[in-house]
Amino acid sequence: MYHEVYLDAGPSVEPNLKPYQKKSMFIEDESAMSDADRAFHDSLKPSWGPDGTLVYAASDIKAMSKSRRAREKDGLLTIQKGGIVSESRDIRFAKFSNESSPDALKKHQALTVIQNLEGVPFATLPDSYSFLDFFDNQNARDPAVAHEKLVWELASILFDPLQIPEELEHIENALERLRKDKLSAFWQKLVDQAAAQQAAMARSNEEKAIAALSGHNIPEACGHLVNGKNFHLATLVAMIGGKESLKKDICEQLAQWQKSKVLAEFSQPIRALYELLAGNVCICDGAKGSPEDRIESFIISKRFGLDWRQAFGMRLWYAIKTTDDIDDAVKSFSEDMVQDKETSRPQAWYVEQRIPKLWKDNQVEQREDLLWGLLKLYAFEDADLEAIIRPENSQLSPLDIRLSWQLSRALTSFSSMDYREASDEKKDQTTLAFAAQLNGEGYWLDAIFVLLHLSDKNARAKSIQDHLARHAARIGSEDSQSFTTLVQNFKIPTSWIWEAKALYMRSVKKEPLGEVECLIKAGLFDEAHRTFAREVAPKTIIEYDYSTLRSLLADFEGKENAISDWHLGGEIYRDYLFLLESQKKSQAFDLRVLERLLAGLPAAVEDARHPAFMETVAIETMSGVVAKTVVELAKKGEDVDLPKVLRLPLTEDRYLKHTIDLSLKYYKSVMAGGR
Repeated sequence: MYHEVYLDAGPSVEPNLKPYQKKSMFIEDESAMSDADRAFHDSLKPSWGPDGTLVYAASDIKAMSKSRRAREKDGLLTIQKGGIVSESRDIRFAKFSNESSPDALKKHQALTVIQNLEGVPFATLPDSYSFLDFFDNQNARDPAVAHEKLVWELASILFDPLQIPEELEHIENALERLRKDKLSAFWQKLVDQAAAQQAAMARSNEEKAIAALSGHNIPEACGHLVNGKNFHLATLVAMIGGKESLKKDICEQLAQWQKSKVLAEFSQPIRALYELLAGNVCICDGAKGSPEDRIESFIISKRFGLDWRQAFGMRLWYAIKTTDDIDDAVKSFSEDMVQDKETSRPQAWYVEQRIPKLWKDNQVEQREDLLWGLLKLYAFEDADLEAIIRPENSQLSPLDIRLSWQLSRALTSFSSMDYREASDEKKDQTTLAFAAQLNGEGYWLDAIFVLLHLSDKNARAKSIQDHLARHAARIGSEDSQSFTTLVQNFKIPTSWIWEAKALYMRSVKKEPLGEVECLIKAGLFDEAHRTFAREVAPKTIIEYDYSTLRSLLADFEGKENAISDWHLGGEIYRDYLFLLESQKKSQAFDLRVLERLLAGLPAAVEDARHPAFMETVAIETMSGVVAKTVVELAKKGEDVDLPKVLRLPLTEDRYLKHTIDLSLKYYKSVMAGGR
């Protein structure tokens, strides 16, 4: 049994279906707009063009307040000339630009080996190469180029294979020692200028000696100490970085002085020199006590104004043992920075030189010098390659990844060094980004060279084909420089080039004849026949251009079986030409050709095929000639299927004419039979 339940809803209340006042999205009266709405209404949203051009609006007042050079170069963007000037604002065009990118790739291209793998070209570096082979020293005055030169030189020292001389083969760890000697010579040259400047500006001879030691100039350091009449310390400094027994003796001497509270009588430069002799290049420990015995602690590099290169150099030359490897110095410097024992951080070169960046980087202080990154790659197996070679560490623009890409290819090609995870994907991402950069700068051929390095065969083929299609207008003829570079240097299949040119003919030039010619050269006969049958061949029939039709049909010769609709296109036009030539020469021709035309012409204009207007006109024109020929042959007594004439797609006047002729002939035959 169901129970009825009544709910008391209380007094009748009209439901509130509109919790807020409805507001129209369109404002007819612009004077009622708020300032924000008006600014949005009048704004021109920036947009990107297909070639990497940014279109945006700029106030003419702001633009006129800048110098010409400032207007042409605005941060990351290069302002293009030829903007649109109006009364209230200017429409400007800008592009990301780095003119040095293709020039710096010339040596890389000359070094690269390009081979055809399964029909797709693939670029790799040779089995043996030197990192010095990548650098092209064209503008050494540019600080970015000067730093890049140091990067390639250091990479060569750390990662190039070395040949051990015969006289050194018996020495233990000869390879590591040779590499360490090369690094020592390179680093001494690297810090020489900074050390010389600090020595010239130092107040005391001891400070001059420390500056000289930071540049590994031991004779000069001894000379400064001799000038200061400190012959004992000069004698000890002459042996710095040598035997471990000397370091041990100096350590014991410092401990004894510390215990006897004698160090308070030493100046900080002299204390620092003794610490360097003991192999301590980081912190001079102090001591608590009475004011006269109290000694302050200090970090050597901070106290004497040494940069990170000098600080690392002292670890390489004085802190580690002579038998230790490079990675011991690198790990020592890294540990001291982690423990805040070392304050000289390896900042990016542009930060040290106070060169303004082209963009606002909120993490600019965390960017590390690429030289230090290479040292970490050498010393630490778990070093993050992706973080080290990122463009923010070496370039003024984060969008200039040319050096990052080159280092990525060079470092990952010669050894087991690679990205931590998804290495192929990350390398391909860098490759695509650099290709996009070159493409935006207008260097489309160099972009193809970069795309040749994609690891996946299908992605490589698709990317190159798409790129060719976008730049087909620039390829030129077969004997042009661009075409030759693509085929001979980059090993690009000619079929890819002709297919790209065919797409250009179809989409841009609107030239079906050129499209068919390009598709034939590309070997795409089915696609070429489709355009030929629908657009090109009908036009030649209407214009009586039989020589062009004959030439194109000759290009299809031998490929008929590979074309699906050949019997509804090429075969009809070939048979039609054969019919015309036979009539012109008054020669007998194969009636089977006529039978194919009688069957093929009606099928070519069936509704299911959706024939174009020009194709229909051409078919009707050919049908008229075929119908006339059949009627004439019938009059001569040839065995032809005369009723099929009325199945041809004829024009109305011709259809009526042939209907009357066939009717008269039929009635004449009936009357003749009745007699």
